[in-house]
Amino acid sequence: MGQQAGHHQHFGVPYEAQIQPQISYGTQIHVFGTAYGDRFEVNLANHRGDIVLHVNPRLNDRQLVLNAAPGGGWGGEDRKPLNITRGHAFSMIIMVTEQGFKIAVNNQHTADFPHRMPFQNAEIVTVKGEVNLTNVQIFPGFGGQYGQPWRFAMETPVPMNVFPGRVITIVGRVNNNASRFEFNLLAGNYDGADVAFHFNPRFDQHEAVRNSCQGGGWGNEEKQGGFPLQPGQQFEIQIICFPEHYQVNCNGHSWFTFRHRLPFQSVQALQVKGDVQVTNVYAM
Repeated sequence: MGQQAGHHQHFGVPYEAQIQPQISYGTQIHVFGTAYGDRFEVNLANHRGDIVLHVNPRLNDRQLVLNAAPGGGWGGEDRKPLNITRGHAFSMIIMVTEQGFKIAVNNQHTADFPHRMPFQNAEIVTVKGEVNLTNVQIFPGFGGQYGQPWRFAMETPVPMNVFPGRVITIVGRVNNNASRFEFNLLAGNYDGADVAFHFNPRFDQHEAVRNSCQGGGWGNEEKQGGFPLQPGQQFEIQIICFPEHYQVNCNGHSWFTFRHRLPFQSVQALQVKGDVQVTNVYAM
């Protein structure tokens, strides 16, 4: 899970950590702290002089400045509104996608920054400036080297946390001869953990079953809401967490909701099984 700490430990600034395992699509870097001055910065960089991503909150200007410096040469700045307040705890999430970096501040998607150089050049995370750091966490991505499309590791749970406002987007293709597949939000990082949300499209029955599993015991199945999937079809499925329920959308259209049976705070991983190829997962 990378660099972690208890709530009472403070990380010295300037801070540096290796990105382990190697950065890939889906890698997430979570930074928690409190700004006490005007400016601080979070960089994805290396020791060869490249700054692959520079994230620079400027509190006095109320702006988030984004840039990159391949070989040390700065490009043009991107500027976004900033919602970090001096003296108040903040969270920042940086996630790697094929198109660029997605940046969320205080669980709000704030910016997209297109790659200006191969993101694989990022080997370290650094934090500098007027900030007290409380935690830096590095969540591994989904593998795949040097821009090749990666195949989601089937059945292997991938670290995933959930909170109201969290949107998990799963992009893939149903197998041509599909019978069933499933997406599970697990309350543990292992196969066999309790399932907070089990989503199981069944092409043989033309229905999408939703359920939960606690202590090995499955609850009541929910099936209403139609069946918009076809074998061989490309899809984009979104799972959106609300305080009372998950909402699931398919290809831009709302599909169904599923009331929480296990607390959303219990979710630790996403698991994919069955007759499906997943090509990308975003979580914002």
